[in-house]
Amino acid sequence: MTVRVYYNAADARARASSMWHAEWISKTGLKSRLWTEKAINEYLGAPLDAGPIKAWKRKDVEKAESTPTFKAWLEKRRAWLIAKGKLPVDT
Repeated sequence: MTVRVYYNAADARARASSMWHAEWISKTGLKSRLWTEKAINEYLGAPLDAGPIKAWKRKDVEKAESTPTFKAWLEKRRAWLIAKGKLPVDT
């Protein structure tokens, strides 16, 4: 007996989205990680074609985020956001 599993369109979209996000990070994703336009240009450069939108490879983002220069920049960014009341102190 063969068992067939059928997925509806919402499941297919959710799986495709999950697979995309495992490999790519969009500008919105970078902004949620506290990146600015200037930092994106400085540390990552131009985005790549990632299907219908432009994005950066997750491995490239993680590599940039692991550098001492970026870590120092991010600490300053967090301090500035906390001082302006735009970021909770405990993050």
